[in-house]
Amino acid sequence: MRESKVRIGLIGTGFIGDIHADAMKKNQLCELVAVCEEVDKKRGKAFADKYQIPKVYNDFEKMIADPDIDLVYICIPNYLHAKYMVKAAEMKKHCFVEKPLCTTLAEADQMIESAKKNKVKLFYGENLCFAPKYVRLKELIDEGALGKPFYIRHRESHGGPHAKWFWDIRFSGGGAMMDMGCHGIEFARWLLGKPKIKRVLASLGTYLHKKITKGEDDSVLLVEFEGGARAVIENSWALRGGLDDRAEVQGTEGVAFCDLVYGTALRVFTATGLGYAVEKAETTKGWNFVIYREHEMYGYPEELANIIDSLLNNKPPKETPEDGKVVLEAMMAGYLSAKLGKWVELPANLPRNRKPYQLWKE
Repeated sequence: MRESKVRIGLIGTGFIGDIHADAMKKNQLCELVAVCEEVDKKRGKAFADKYQIPKVYNDFEKMIADPDIDLVYICIPNYLHAKYMVKAAEMKKHCFVEKPLCTTLAEADQMIESAKKNKVKLFYGENLCFAPKYVRLKELIDEGALGKPFYIRHRESHGGPHAKWFWDIRFSGGGAMMDMGCHGIEFARWLLGKPKIKRVLASLGTYLHKKITKGEDDSVLLVEFEGGARAVIENSWALRGGLDDRAEVQGTEGVAFCDLVYGTALRVFTATGLGYAVEKAETTKGWNFVIYREHEMYGYPEELANIIDSLLNNKPPKETPEDGKVVLEAMMAGYLSAKLGKWVELPANLPRNRKPYQLWKE
């Protein structure tokens, strides 16, 4: 890098863009110099005002032509990840792409190759591997406190996503498993030291949101790794009552349980309701678990710090696009498994240009 501070341009001013911008404004080694909002210009301006961002763009190609930008954060719908990342790489910009990496295996290869060809770094967004509570869990595993892990369970569920595009499987690539299964798969891989995935078995269903999505709103994925460990990944958009994010690890010498969201929350009763309690709270009246420093709990500041360290000190990042491709392949095999009703072995001869939901629905 040319200086001791990374200059960032961010595209996407929705929920996840807001989380990343918050982390950037609190990190002294980076500067959020530009934001791009191509759909809603008023929202882009309001976002820039909120975070005191000096430059506002309504055209992504104009933003990536800005010589002041070193790193581009891509926080837009899944189906646009590859297209926008390749454009940024061709302008010699390093890129961060939110999970999932993309929607097809062909796109994943294109993104990885573009980064190599243009000699830029591509970072894959997987915040759970940076969440402080989960990092401590990983440390316990690595020091042998639980013996040899053989079972991991990760559950992330809530009543449905923030943005409308999630519900359209043409744009998202799938439903609840595509949205959050990537978290659980990579979380389990990371805890185990990233072994190869041997096979997967999935069950998908649509229960609460049949009128607004053709994708699954509830999923269970069983992942078997080389070495014998197994992971159960549960995801739902049909959970009433708010967000649930927790993990369990069983080993030959111990067991650990971790509630990411409510483990340190304030338990509050209110008859009038709260302005904000926690992400995706269904109601804020009555009993509530009130979260504080929520973005830090989810690991976004540590994720950003790892990216900045990688750029400033030329170190490999914790999460790579190759990890993102492994996760995508596992989810695709899961959708195929749900269609076939049986285990799918990996590596599998999966179609390179099909989106995950197509392997289940078509």
